[in-house]
Amino acid sequence: MALLLSVLAFQLQAQDLDYGDVKEMDFTLKAKNVTENPDAIVILKKEHVDFVLAQNSGVTQRRVIHERIKINTEAGLEYATKRVVLYIEDGKYTEKFKDLKAATYNLENGKVKRKKMKNSAVFEEDLSDSYRIKSFTLPEAKVGSVIEYTYVIESPYVVIDDFVVQYEVPILNIDVEMVWLEYYQYELHFNPRAAYIPKFEYSDGIKEFTTTSSQRQGMYQSSTRFKSSKYSVDTKTVSFKDTNIPALVPEPLAGNMDNYRAEVIVELTASKQSGYGYKQYASSWESISKTILENKNFGEQMKPARFFRDDLNNVVQDKNSSQEKIEAIFQLVKDKVKWDEFYGKYAKKGVKEAYKNGSGNVADINLLLIAMLREAGLESYPVLVSTKDNGIPFYATKDGFNYVIASVKSGERLFLLDATEPRSSLELLPTRVLNWRGRIILDDGRSDWVDLFPNKDSKEVILVNAEFNEEGAIKVEARKRLTRYLALNTRIRNDDSASLSNRLKSGDSSMEISNVQTKNMDVNNGPVSISYEGTVTSASEEIGGRLFITPLLHEANEENPFKLEKRNFPIDLSYPYATKTIVNLKIPDGYKVESLPESVKLMYNNGQGSYTYQLSEVNGIINIVADYDMDVHLIEPESYEFFKKFFEGIVAKDAEKIVLTKI
Repeated sequence: MALLLSVLAFQLQAQDLDYGDVKEMDFTLKAKNVTENPDAIVILKKEHVDFVLAQNSGVTQRRVIHERIKINTEAGLEYATKRVVLYIEDGKYTEKFKDLKAATYNLENGKVKRKKMKNSAVFEEDLSDSYRIKSFTLPEAKVGSVIEYTYVIESPYVVIDDFVVQYEVPILNIDVEMVWLEYYQYELHFNPRAAYIPKFEYSDGIKEFTTTSSQRQGMYQSSTRFKSSKYSVDTKTVSFKDTNIPALVPEPLAGNMDNYRAEVIVELTASKQSGYGYKQYASSWESISKTILENKNFGEQMKPARFFRDDLNNVVQDKNSSQEKIEAIFQLVKDKVKWDEFYGKYAKKGVKEAYKNGSGNVADINLLLIAMLREAGLESYPVLVSTKDNGIPFYATKDGFNYVIASVKSGERLFLLDATEPRSSLELLPTRVLNWRGRIILDDGRSDWVDLFPNKDSKEVILVNAEFNEEGAIKVEARKRLTRYLALNTRIRNDDSASLSNRLKSGDSSMEISNVQTKNMDVNNGPVSISYEGTVTSASEEIGGRLFITPLLHEANEENPFKLEKRNFPIDLSYPYATKTIVNLKIPDGYKVESLPESVKLMYNNGQGSYTYQLSEVNGIINIVADYDMDVHLIEPESYEFFKKFFEGIVAKDAEKIVLTKI
């Protein structure tokens, strides 16, 4: 009990610890309310932001970071490497990485041994034209070590970066503080989908700064007189301290976990103008849309241009309908400009340069597409998007979007297009942008939300004709037909024959596959067809003169992938889809049906999902039809129990056997 109390006392006081004050007790600390030993435990996470005023350099932001982490497992060693992203602009105003101290602590024979990190362990690389990375790895870190580092980021910008207050491992103590100067106004935003929301305290204060001026003395004298002046600035200190921040534990099929991470976003809303009060910054979707539209690397890129006019006329001159024109222009852009794998809502090279060189970022390509569509007389507008790996913008901000796609009207239909994906079509965006909603921007700056999620099922139809061969295995001839996203994903993967054969086995490694043929793999529209032959040995078993057969053969659902007792986060299935499996099994000579599984229809959540399973026997052929239909792509945590039971029912039904007995 005494040890427990001392540990708790240590946790409560740890926020006041200085760098280097690592004690034996640090190696014994444990997280609360966890069932498994986490890969690491963050003993202390401390971030303080303050501002310094200087005559020559103006305002400088100082962000001091101090973290102490105990490593529990091999996987936890990833925390021994730290990457710090720094912003640069034209190579002139560069955020500076300073005052780094780092060390690894190991407990040897009851004593804490420290190994300091050398400066040579710090590496630098350019991530892009705007970002630079400093990285370092703590020396001699191993399972059981405690690592610690502190550093300062100095920035000429008054915009304050987000505070991440939740990791994949528990945080025992957290200490966040900002000192805002009266010249700038900020607003805090919290992730509404996070389970943990920090509570900040506010206090007013005054900060004093000193300026020094010099003056030459006398006409012929060489002496200089220095004069110091002090002045005060009103401040607001914003802070929070807490203990035992729960880990953000990833869950299968949850999508981007950052959508649920606790974080603090600090929005700069206004700055004080000398003699003119405060200048308000964009804080509504309309004002943000106008700001983006007025950027030369956005709005100007969508204007009609001469450099593509001849190519455009060549592809649309014989097209009669608006949809035919859209398809032709869409293909022209995909053929002419290849994606360089860089995201962005602003053009990087400019549409003219991208068209000339044949490559560009997302905005170069899709803003060019919009310009061409408009030149052809079609109504087309940009749609701002936040990709799945970028999270969901939950307040009005231009920084919440990292991508732009095109929209175009054809009659009453609105098509959303992304020409960065060569295999995409009019109704299919790449899955990376299927992230809730996008923001369409009209020419006058007005904007509105558009739904990015598909409203039609992607379908898979599987037809299997099967019969027993002389060896007692089941010989199959199968055809698959895939539509929409199932077809798109198959085209994008473009598996070689061996990979495709393994995929067709549906997890049955004993199955032999041959004579695989595909159709429509090289076109972007319509379904993909796959046919193959195979031999299944694991779907039947003879016991005591009776045959026990798995009705759906290798296509049966043998295991429920949803094993968690409960979930904290939704299941993201990406898009609605339906599967229809038809098996026609010929009864072998000398056998008759003793029993068939009962037909059944299982329902999920009032018809949002269903599974229909039917069997019949006619003229020596057993016909099995299984229809799985899921009309929603997102399963919320409160519906998980019902969804899990729904899938348990599917697995149980697929496991039931056809029983044949000898005549």
